[in-house]
Amino acid sequence: RAVVGRHDGRVPADPAALRALPGIGEYTAAAVASFAFGVPETVVDTNVRRVIARAVAGEALPGRSLTRAEMRRAQALMPEDPARANAWNAAVMELGALVCTARSPACDRCPLAETCAWVAAGSPPPVEVPRGQAWAGTDRQVRGAVMAAVREHGRVAEAEVPAVVVAGGRLGSHRPDDAQWARCVAGLVSDGLLARDDDGGLTFPD
Repeated sequence: RAVVGRHDGRVPADPAALRALPGIGEYTAAAVASFAFGVPETVVDTNVRRVIARAVAGEALPGRSLTRAEMRRAQALMPEDPARANAWNAAVMELGALVCTARSPACDRCPLAETCAWVAAGSPPPVEVPRGQAWAGTDRQVRGAVMAAVREHGRVAEAEVPAVVVAGGRLGSHRPDDAQWARCVAGLVSDGLLARDDDGGLTFPD
């Protein structure tokens, strides 16, 4: 709906315009710009982070979240030629997904093995064993529970959202405070995933 309203129904090629769309972050905007439109934005996903951490920094795994230093390093590695830059994005993503995997890297098949800093260091284990991102109590959990409640009932009065969602058992033992309820509902409406009707109810957009 945002693409139709803002861009006459055509997905924009400009990365800034892509980032301005609801639900589009840095990674998605860069990936669409690079792979769909040939705009050489730096695409950094989990696989790319892992390849660069090993090949350049000599680390078994990257940290839990992308840092500015990592982003600068990824940008510095990008070829200057746009066509090569976009090919680089795709190649490094594939290398991380198929060869330089998290659990069983196939270093014997890796084209970077001879220059990989991690291999040169003896392939040391991770400094910190990564843990899965927490789910219980997060806004993601609450948003998902609200969406599920509206999907089940068709319409939920906004004032009754806490009672309906909790009664559905989708939050386990977590009980959001008023601020989290308000933030999650407002975010779902702002993102265009839910709509408010004239009577203060939450429904799916038409």
